[in-house]
Amino acid sequence: MLTNRIMCLLSTTLLFTTCNVNAQTPWRATEVVESSNKTVFQTNKLGMIKTDFEIQTEKDKIEFEKQKMEEKMRKEKELEEQKKNEPEWQEFELTFYSNLDIENYSGCGGITSTGSKLFDGVVASNYYKINTKIKLQGWGEVTVLDRGSDKYFNNDYRLDVFVPKENGESDSTYYNRVNKMGKIKVKGQIIK
Repeated sequence: MLTNRIMCLLSTTLLFTTCNVNAQTPWRATEVVESSNKTVFQTNKLGMIKTDFEIQTEKDKIEFEKQKMEEKMRKEKELEEQKKNEPEWQEFELTFYSNLDIENYSGCGGITSTGSKLFDGVVASNYYKINTKIKLQGWGEVTVLDRGSDKYFNNDYRLDVFVPKENGESDSTYYNRVNKMGKIKVKGQIIK
């Protein structure tokens, strides 16, 4: 029995003397910060020295957040540029007129002040240049091709919209229909 104990003790001693036991951690710190002539290792939340992987992961997260912020700022800048280039919406007051002689100063019903024939989409304005295109909500695109009374149409918000005559409609029915349309306010934007 004593012999067994001696053999066991010798085996254990031999084992520890021949094995190279390494007391280092299986990972190492890669980023060392010099501060006041002292070497300081970065540590994680638990106070342990950070691994290469932890440091790289943090760098990747910071870089990703930076890229996200740059992308967000780029998109905001694009939207601002788009808004600058987009025409502003404004409110227009619409009135309506027919092609009857009693509503046209030229006495030549159906003809614009520029000499062209009236058609759906023509508006009168003394403020905007001839051929100015305006997009009106609910009405589509209209074009200034006619002039109206100086008393009513010398401002940037008032437009007189030509309304075409319906097939088989009498002059009196047409006149009454157009004049009953009254005045309406719509949003619009100057296209060109």
